[in-house]
Amino acid sequence: MLKISTIFALGVLVILVPFSGFPLEWKNFLYVASGIVIAGFSVLIRKELHEVLRHLHGDEVKTESYTENSPKQENPVENK
Repeated sequence: MLKISTIFALGVLVILVPFSGFPLEWKNFLYVASGIVIAGFSVLIRKELHEVLRHLHGDEVKTESYTENSPKQENPVENK
């Protein structure tokens, strides 16, 4: 939950920076630093979500292979 709260706080910071009166260099630094932190936390949250979903759906490995059912073939030599 700390990651989500941090992303929210950085979003509010990004909204308020244009009205802060900081010099342009500081604003640019705050934008870049906020963007890097938001991207990093987003990756971490995505990894956690992937782990939770894998845990919920089980550890089965699903493949997209297809096998067609066919009738049982009788050996013609045995019938004679």
